Amino acid sequence: MTLPEFTLVRSSKRKTVSLQVKSGKVRVLAPRQISDLQITELVEQKSLWLWRKISEQQQQLEHKFARQFAVGECYYFLGKKYSLAIVHANLKNVQLTDNQIVVTLLKREYESSLIADKVQAAMQQWYLEQAKIILQQRLLEQQQFTKLSATAVKIRHYKTRWGSCDAKHRINLNWLLVMAPVEVIDYVIIHELCHTVHLNHSIAYWQLVDQFFPHYKQAKTWLKNHQQHLNW
Repeated sequence: MTLPEFTLVRSSKRKTVSLQVKSGKVRVLAPRQISDLQITELVEQKSLWLWRKISEQQQQLEHKFARQFAVGECYYFLGKKYSLAIVHANLKNVQLTDNQIVVTLLKREYESSLIADKVQAAMQQWYLEQAKIILQQRLLEQQQFTKLSATAVKIRHYKTRWGSCDAKHRINLNWLLVMAPVEVIDYVIIHELCHTVHLNHSIAYWQLVDQFFPHYKQAKTWLKNHQQHLNW
């Protein structure tokens, strides 16, 4: 099981290790004398519980910001915000204008009580198609840049994380990433590629991330600040 990402806070006054999950984020409070390896092993032991808590809190967040798929609702694509518009014609389509994401449904669907479901389905298909193109392209470029490689890649939906990498170097990427700016997408990809070297979040791991993406903290902050808008 992939380890959840966590923030480590050390204190000389603390005598035991504490794991906390707040707003879907994991914090580890630890004494200064505990090694990174010991902390990683503890997080690994508690990973099932941590992912369960993360999922519960993420679902609460998604419920709070539940999508309506209605005219005027805002969606991100490559870091830019678009307002949803719905029109009816003879051909289904999804297009971007300067400030709108325009979903075209068939004329006969105009009175449908399930119009929100049809808009959601059309948008999800469009986002998935874009994700398969953009994320694969960005992964290829970052593999060439870092000289780190995935053995396989899959574009899928996650509720609680943006990507994962297993011990066989297989990388999964969340298709919702295409809502984020390209530099944030690159950060997530580099984040997962670095797991092909360190399957943990040790100091050595973050040093490797920093080597390839020195501004990773800004990218993490963008994801945190926009999390409520990047749901489905």
